[in-house]
Amino acid sequence: MTVSLEYYLYFISSKIAGTTFFNQPFEILMLVILLIAAAFLVGIIYELYKNYKRTESTETLLFLIGMISLIPANVLLVLMGLCYSVYGLFELGKLIIILTQIPAQFTYLCVNLFAIRMTFPKKYKIVLIILVSLSVLLIGTVTWATLQGTPYFHYNFGVVYSTEIQIIRFICLIPIAVIPISVFYYYAVKIREENRARSNRSLWLGTGILFFCVIIILTSVATIFRLSQILYVPSAIILYVCFSMPEWFKTRIGWTD
Repeated sequence: MTVSLEYYLYFISSKIAGTTFFNQPFEILMLVILLIAAAFLVGIIYELYKNYKRTESTETLLFLIGMISLIPANVLLVLMGLCYSVYGLFELGKLIIILTQIPAQFTYLCVNLFAIRMTFPKKYKIVLIILVSLSVLLIGTVTWATLQGTPYFHYNFGVVYSTEIQIIRFICLIPIAVIPISVFYYYAVKIREENRARSNRSLWLGTGILFFCVIIILTSVATIFRLSQILYVPSAIILYVCFSMPEWFKTRIGWTD
């Protein structure tokens, strides 16, 4: 895994200019956003664990595992930024780029299967085959691109690939994002007359996942959309409320135990 001269020149010039991950206001804002979202993520994991202990539901377990796998994915992202912007460990940064894909894709897979099993349990095997194929293609593409040559690391510490690689990533991520959103919204409409409370909860779950997927899609297109990561906060809050089910939320959606 060779590193181009461009990378060394970029890193040295950044050091001379005093540009690091920690002295850029934008990066500090992104870090604060991730920390806030992480706090709610811990809450989501705790509530899901309690629900699973009570119900032993496979669907709950899927979402629980998916949320847990977000932790190593985000830790690796932070480490990747440090390798490139602070320590100049380019080869290690490339390895982390590849490793990050595994827990990230696992999260997407679990969230999709959770949605399918909650609404159309007979279809989940078909969806599983499709999603696994897309995940393998995406991981393989990113791995190949990273090993062939270091992706350009933008000034705001976001990874940028060639146009061809970006297009493949975008095509792979679209179904991963659209399936759970569509499923929850469709289910909400389908049972609206039968059970308005469950319909409302399904709408909120779909909205929480929508915010999360918007980030995935936009950041796969270009690093300029990294500001969309601010949506991690409302996404995490909505999902936490949907799984913790506080009394005010039950009243709001008309939920009865």
